[in-house]
Amino acid sequence: EQVVDTYKSRLPLGYSIVADQNDFYWGSGGNSQYWLLALVVLIIVFITSILFNSLRQSAVIIATIPVSYIGLFLSFYLFNINFDQGGFAALILLCGITVNASIYVVNEYRKIKRNNVLQTYLKAYSTKIIPIMLTVLSTALGFIPFMCGDKEGFWFPLAVGTIGGLVFSLI
Repeated sequence: EQVVDTYKSRLPLGYSIVADQNDFYWGSGGNSQYWLLALVVLIIVFITSILFNSLRQSAVIIATIPVSYIGLFLSFYLFNINFDQGGFAALILLCGITVNASIYVVNEYRKIKRNNVLQTYLKAYSTKIIPIMLTVLSTALGFIPFMCGDKEGFWFPLAVGTIGGLVFSLI
């Protein structure tokens, strides 16, 4: 509105300027898009609880999502990048990729199933770490071109958030 008021006085005779009422920018509708994250998590809980026939193992898989979010938010904070649509898309993308990695480990854990829980987890982790690392590495390398050159409004935050969240989710 301030820009419109500034340019109104500068326009030549016969020209006019009005503010567009379509709100295409981020944040115009309040926080209405965040319910999608809850929906994604609910779908993941539903699918993994059916897949593993266990709500406990489903909860373990869901617990990996906030870890990747920590990496995403740290990336935005440390590199002083605005969180916008790209960051939100990175949140949804990280849900899928980290859950996929967790499903690999939990599925292998269920196959091995020994008495010692820690040894079983370490064996499952060591068996599936290579496919997980390859997935993280290929995704991170695929997003690097979006970080080079000009910092576009959507792709740059998506790339930074996804790479930061994936690297942190390896922990």
